[in-house]
Amino acid sequence: MITYRKFFHRVQQRILSQARKIATAKGLRVYLVGGTVRDLFLGRPEVDLDLAVEGDGLSFAGELARQLGGRVVFHERFLTATVYWSGERVDVATTRREFYPHPGSLPEVELADLEADLARRDFTVNAMALPLNAGDLNAIVDPFGGRLDLDKRILRVLHEDSFSDDPTRLLRGIRFVTRLKFTLEEKTYCLARQALMDGYLERIAAERYWQEFFLLLKERRPVAAWEGLIELGWRGFPEAGLPDMVAGRRVEKLLYQWKWWGKGPLDPSLVYFLVATARLKAEELEDVLEYLNFGRKKRNKVYAARRLLPVLTPSLMGRQLPLSREKGMAPEVVIFALAMTGWSQLPPWV
Repeated sequence: MITYRKFFHRVQQRILSQARKIATAKGLRVYLVGGTVRDLFLGRPEVDLDLAVEGDGLSFAGELARQLGGRVVFHERFLTATVYWSGERVDVATTRREFYPHPGSLPEVELADLEADLARRDFTVNAMALPLNAGDLNAIVDPFGGRLDLDKRILRVLHEDSFSDDPTRLLRGIRFVTRLKFTLEEKTYCLARQALMDGYLERIAAERYWQEFFLLLKERRPVAAWEGLIELGWRGFPEAGLPDMVAGRRVEKLLYQWKWWGKGPLDPSLVYFLVATARLKAEELEDVLEYLNFGRKKRNKVYAARRLLPVLTPSLMGRQLPLSREKGMAPEVVIFALAMTGWSQLPPWV
């Protein structure tokens, strides 16, 4: 017996308990799915909640939110909903089949059973399900061998058209590979290289491209993810080109030192974003900020970095200017400016 409920914290256990009661009362089959099941098998300490419902998932999500006293956001086009309660997020989906009218388009969906729902997913390790009332992981539903691929620590697509259907899976795959320290299965690797060579990422809307890319920047090792993409043949964004890899490595070192010396909170993903967008023109950058829905505070840091880098570059490259937090410069801007001007160690005056 492989128990799993210990991996959920108290709030999550309360949510799952309520979900089980609703499923029983409504006679619905409800499953933990996707990344939730994957991370349970990997024993990862932070597990998200993803549920699939054979039946009316939207009604189920609404009832779950009502009984918990939370709120729900419906995405009716895709038969999905998100429940928010006590700081926790639960993604609820009706089991469904997907069709892609053309490569890179958003899918059209229709009701289907659990196996069809698992078959539409990106990678085998995300195509597993666990009945919500199961006592242990031995009750897993795994029609595509995801458990075996987990043991082998490989990432495998479910079919040859996977990257054509949804090119954002190229970015998602590298994100998973980097986070989990997996490798791409041989055929998946070849399909990914071909998809990048054929320009599949350029077929999707710029908004989706940047949103998926920003998720990659939130990972612990975004520069390693950039390297993985480049190895596959990624040429960067049409407007921005490839990120400055040398500056990215400097950022890693500077962030480590910043944390080590207890300099205070900052947003690492924003520093990497500044590096990745350094070559964008002002109007192109503004579009990206809109795509990512950056708030005023974060936008102001981006604008400050753009404005100050040319001013600071001569002094920083000469190792002269005593930067100061007291002057109101955000720490993300400090790290970015240092990395872009050759610094890989925090100077004493930071």
